Amino acid sequence: MLSIIIPTLNEEEGIARVLCNIPDKIKRKAEVIVVDVSSDCTPIIAERLGAKVIRPKRKGKGYQMRIGVQESKGDILVFLDGDGTDPPQYIPKLLKKLDKADLVLGCRSVKKFKSDDKTMRDVFKLYSLLVQPISHLIGFKASDPLAGFRVIRRKDWERLELKSNNFEIETEMNIKAMQAGFVITEVPIPHLKRGGGLGKSKFAANPRAWLRIVTAVLKYLKDEKLKTQVIKLKEKLNSQINI
Repeated sequence: MLSIIIPTLNEEEGIARVLCNIPDKIKRKAEVIVVDVSSDCTPIIAERLGAKVIRPKRKGKGYQMRIGVQESKGDILVFLDGDGTDPPQYIPKLLKKLDKADLVLGCRSVKKFKSDDKTMRDVFKLYSLLVQPISHLIGFKASDPLAGFRVIRRKDWERLELKSNNFEIETEMNIKAMQAGFVITEVPIPHLKRGGGLGKSKFAANPRAWLRIVTAVLKYLKDEKLKTQVIKLKEKLNSQINI
């Protein structure tokens, strides 16, 4: 069974497009869970379109994702953003990649699609100039490292023991997946227009979100440096003992 989990905050302009574009063959074997903290009509629309709506006590993308998993039953977890920028039609492609991987991302990249929105593609170019270098510092080479469109097996999700409550959830997942030796791959997806326009993005104009992501990366680099120092110290001590 699949569990499709969609965290939402005021996405009434995008949620219908997301739910209606989930392929019928996927719907027949999946539960669709919208974890919503909206003050608009998002939960009403989601319920009318057949989704199970959960209303957690607090906001936060990471928290909402974790609550969604707790309330889900599927062996495979599919995460989608509710703003319409992730194409649910690509879920089968991500699932196919999961046959030989542990974590699959639906990534916007420089690749062009006929369905691309030019403005969104141009915005991605600027976004990638900021995000990719930060991600590359930790050795994570995905085209869109903060992609919200992800597929992972429940058992692997549980292995990661994710703690983040906010937008840094994807960065934490990337780091812990690498540390666990996961096979990570990606599927290129088109640059779709955001429901309600770019001005409604909760992440783009949130300096705290960016700070948390950078902090997570710096902590990882610090821990890796310490780990390297410990290994070198052990090697030095062992060589002295052997002498």
